[in-house]
Amino acid sequence: MNTRTAKPLILALLVVAVLVFPLAVTSNYWLNLVNLSISFSIACLGLNIVLGYAGQLSLAQAAFWGVGAYTSALLTTWLGWPVWPCMLIAFIVAGLFGVCLGIPTLKLTGHYLAMTTIGFGIILQLILINAICSLLLLTWASIRLKDSRVGRAFLAVQGNEMAAETMGIDTTLYKIMAFALSAAYGGYGGALFAHSGSHYISPDTFSFDQSVVLLAMAVLGGNGSAIGAIVGATLLTLLPEVLRFLKDSYMMVYAAGIVAVMIFMPGGIAGLVKGLPFALRLRAWWNAGSAAIRQVAVSVATRDGVGGRPIPAKVASGAESNGTLLSVKGLAKHFGGLKAVDGVDMEVRRGEIQALIGPNGSGKTTILNMLSGLYVPTAGEISLEGTVITGRKPHIITAHGMARTFQNIRLFGELTVLNNVLIGQHCHSKAGLVPSVVQPASQQAEETGMRKKALEMLEFVGLRGKEFAQANSLPYGQQRLLELARALASDPKILLLDEPAAGLNANETETLIDLLFQIRDQGITILLVEHDMSLVMNVSDHITVLNFGKKIAEGAAEAIEKNQEVIDAYLGTEVGNA
Repeated sequence: MNTRTAKPLILALLVVAVLVFPLAVTSNYWLNLVNLSISFSIACLGLNIVLGYAGQLSLAQAAFWGVGAYTSALLTTWLGWPVWPCMLIAFIVAGLFGVCLGIPTLKLTGHYLAMTTIGFGIILQLILINAICSLLLLTWASIRLKDSRVGRAFLAVQGNEMAAETMGIDTTLYKIMAFALSAAYGGYGGALFAHSGSHYISPDTFSFDQSVVLLAMAVLGGNGSAIGAIVGATLLTLLPEVLRFLKDSYMMVYAAGIVAVMIFMPGGIAGLVKGLPFALRLRAWWNAGSAAIRQVAVSVATRDGVGGRPIPAKVASGAESNGTLLSVKGLAKHFGGLKAVDGVDMEVRRGEIQALIGPNGSGKTTILNMLSGLYVPTAGEISLEGTVITGRKPHIITAHGMARTFQNIRLFGELTVLNNVLIGQHCHSKAGLVPSVVQPASQQAEETGMRKKALEMLEFVGLRGKEFAQANSLPYGQQRLLELARALASDPKILLLDEPAAGLNANETETLIDLLFQIRDQGITILLVEHDMSLVMNVSDHITVLNFGKKIAEGAAEAIEKNQEVIDAYLGTEVGNA
């Protein structure tokens, strides 16, 4: 049986199971428990989006669960509206509450963020069928979301917010979106709870303690895993009932089991299952169809001349090598009484490699941080192609054509090499939330094009064949090259490189020099901060020298090499030994 026919068959079997399972359960008590488990599972799926995908700790999920329950219950009992439209309204209302929570908590991270009557069995069976269908649909949406433009943005925010901003991701927007989705899922789960045999709902049901329980469900099942969220919610809902035969000691066994899972399976139950040989084989088989699609993209890339070492696509606006691309006037950055940068003027010409050098603490990285929007200048003006970008957000500056790497590598280490480069294309892709889940033909075409370009960038830096490796598993030198490929994926007009040769051996440095020349020859301007003076003198068309936050010299490499003030401040008496 091939993958194309097997997947529809599996889906058909799931549908049959959904229809048959409730008919096999005749006890109202167990029907209520299963419905409760599904309600918790949906709430945990939402918590998994904000916590597992976007990395934002939320302890308000029970509140959203309650908002959904009350919204749906009041609309059905007071206004007499049908149940399912009311549940959809509950989804939307809870999502709006999530937006309201997300906005004031955007600056908080980590632990600071942590601060009707339906009783007849046959009706319960019908609700159970619909509840399971809802669970399957929302799980499908959650899984599809993770491997999409929006999902990758969530994961980038979790991995490194600073790097995500400089890749063109509006972290503020995506944090709010994660909170809204999490709350909407929680609200829908609460609506199911209100209509699944609960004769009475009270504010006490939706307390802080219940948020902690939902958090435990998500973490126990496996943070970042949609299936894990369901497993954790189901286990912690049904297990206490299964252990009732232990009478007074059942809670002790229950608590000990949870502690054991947290200690011996820090990745949650889903993390354990992922490592089992059967699960690995099943996952490989299920992804066979997707792998075939990826192979088509690889074949297309090779057919288009990507074999060997490709040249990045030429940037039309940067192809002319005359004129100023980046202008800096009177740039200053003060940290209290410390003047890290003090009135620097600088121009970077199109199609050139310009080096920014100086002793440690002279303000080089501070200037790059202001250029890329990570720091707001105390004074001065920055213009890119005549457009003033002073103080603009990093993702906006990236969209204008500026990309960068970091002195201390800032990869999304838990993601694959390919996904790191795909994130680099975020500002030039369009898919929003709904297309990311539904994945219409236009979105699939965009995704295919992004993957093709990502493979080209990896080929360019010599990392083809590593695309499905985890980024933090690469050797240090290859991580440097991956960060360069990710920056190039954004089609920059100017590339800011902060000590790209740091930690590289001689062979890796030679490879880097070759890449820099190829990048420049395609019209991409480079502003380079580097301590390796041999590299600087070999590649630079123009050099600017800083000392104590001020510009002390600039000019061609030959002039800088002979400048006595530069020699006294930085280079020493023998440039070759610097």
